[in-house]
Amino acid sequence: MKIMYVEDNPANLSLLQRIARMGNHTVISYTEGESALENFEQDKPDLVLMDVQLSGGLTGLDVVRQLRGRGHRTPIVAVTAYAMTGDKERCIEAGCDTYIAKPLPVQELVELVQRYENIVKGTPVIKPLTGTLTSPTPADAPKPEPETKPETPAVVVQPFVSAEGTTPNAKAEGDAEKPETKPEDQTESTRLTLNDPAKTAGQQS
Repeated sequence: MKIMYVEDNPANLSLLQRIARMGNHTVISYTEGESALENFEQDKPDLVLMDVQLSGGLTGLDVVRQLRGRGHRTPIVAVTAYAMTGDKERCIEAGCDTYIAKPLPVQELVELVQRYENIVKGTPVIKPLTGTLTSPTPADAPKPEPETKPETPAVVVQPFVSAEGTTPNAKAEGDAEKPETKPEDQTESTRLTLNDPAKTAGQQS
């Protein structure tokens, strides 16, 4: 991947060059915006890091506006030393894709290069960028529908039916429930009858 870094600070340029070498990337550097504009079509970078405060007559955002005005859609990351409220909005309005604040955090810079390398190669970005490089979710983005679990049907237990088609211990319709006769409730004649086999046999005949 070819990276253009428009920066007048040698220390920041050296840091990016070391990170770029780790991924076998090439770094093209300019200290002034005019030189970057003049050589942009010839250089054809895959990614641009643009310092907002540049020496010369153009600021970094001026360069970005002119590049976008020419129709260039190359990813541009603004590099700002202020990171104050409203800086990100100004960078986005000028045409930058995102921004990173100075002093350059090494981990974010490594992730930045890896992210755009994946974009250039068409590889899905697995790990999101951290800090200022993480794009916020739009407020009007559709929210995922809550997961609904299917209702569990009620289990109906059917009564057991015997092979004869009757339910055990079930009473036939119309059968009256016979009261239970307790020994203490029996009369003298009833006890004699129950205890006399002859009388019981006679009643059965």
